[in-house]
Amino acid sequence: MRLLSRRNLSRFILVSLVSLVLVAAAGAQTTSRALQAYQDRFRDAEPAMKLQILTTADMLTVEELGPLYGQAIEFALSNAGDLDSDSTLQQIVLFASEKIAEGVYTGANTALWNIFTETVDNTLRISVLDTLAVVAQGDRERILDLNGWIQAQTNLYRGGVVPDLQVVRKAVVTAGALGDPTSFPMLLDVLLSQFSDQMTQTAAQNMHELDGDYVDMAIAAVNQRSLGERQTALSYFVEDLELSDQQRARIATEVLSATLNEVVRDVTQQRLQRELRYRAIQVLMGIPYEPASTPVIRHFQLTIRDYDQNVVTKSWLLDSITAVGTVGTAPAARVLTTYLSALNRVTEFERPADTQVVLAVVNNLDRLGYDLSYDALFYTTILDYPQNIKDAARQALDNLAQ
Repeated sequence: MRLLSRRNLSRFILVSLVSLVLVAAAGAQTTSRALQAYQDRFRDAEPAMKLQILTTADMLTVEELGPLYGQAIEFALSNAGDLDSDSTLQQIVLFASEKIAEGVYTGANTALWNIFTETVDNTLRISVLDTLAVVAQGDRERILDLNGWIQAQTNLYRGGVVPDLQVVRKAVVTAGALGDPTSFPMLLDVLLSQFSDQMTQTAAQNMHELDGDYVDMAIAAVNQRSLGERQTALSYFVEDLELSDQQRARIATEVLSATLNEVVRDVTQQRLQRELRYRAIQVLMGIPYEPASTPVIRHFQLTIRDYDQNVVTKSWLLDSITAVGTVGTAPAARVLTTYLSALNRVTEFERPADTQVVLAVVNNLDRLGYDLSYDALFYTTILDYPQNIKDAARQALDNLAQ
């Protein structure tokens, strides 16, 4: 077989490409004409015939028929007042909505959402939500609409009004399917509002479905809430067994840091701040996490002040001492050493320091194990402390020498 010359080969390729373009153009023209015919017939038909046109349209693929299904949704929307009573309209919406999802046609997103807000029929609403879960990916306007609607239902529930829980749950699932991080605070509100065990579980599961780092979103969601609501939110995350110790410690640390940096004047707000700090410390006293060093030390210093002013109980001070010992850093050892030196001076010149507090400081300096604590620990052994404190100080000194 004789090979084509280079010139003839080029010519053959060019002719082939032109042929393909012509065929594609002809196919597109045919599709356009068929779609237009369907749309024209749908426009002029009575409702029952409109439904028949939708269900029998088979000359084009479901993807190519997207504009026809969108037209059907627009028709139903123009008769929104009859949606809850007209079965034909309802069937049109149900069929068109299903086909829009099947063909992933995004041109009807706004109309679908408007259908959702115009009807109270939960079958229609659930169908629309199922469709939006497919076609509204990345549609920020629809996502904001959905978030706002769910938040409104949550607020109603908190006010004593019970919404359609079946629809709310489906909306929560839809938010998870869309995966936008802006849904996280809203889903947290749903979870904390305790509609039902099933709703709580659904919201929790769908929070994990969202795009982005779960821990980052959790931290932001807690810190953006009012002071009165933060502790409940923080408790949820730090008690979440699906998170690692380091993740829970990070959440507690970031919430503690934000709280320490927030200035409030109101006495009630200050009390809420203290309680939130203490809740974070309850986590950090049990998980070694060096990045918590600075906020834990700052909390400890504030707690000393509050304890001296009889604002907090001794248990708060003891827990803050334990948290400082847990972070394991040199600055932590330094601040506890300074505090022990202060307690020693009180014992020597004024009055016996609280032995429970002194023992807690000595034990945590022993845990930290830094040489910088040597002098303060040695001084403790020669002051008029109970024997158990002296023994603890000697043990700490022996451990430093090893």
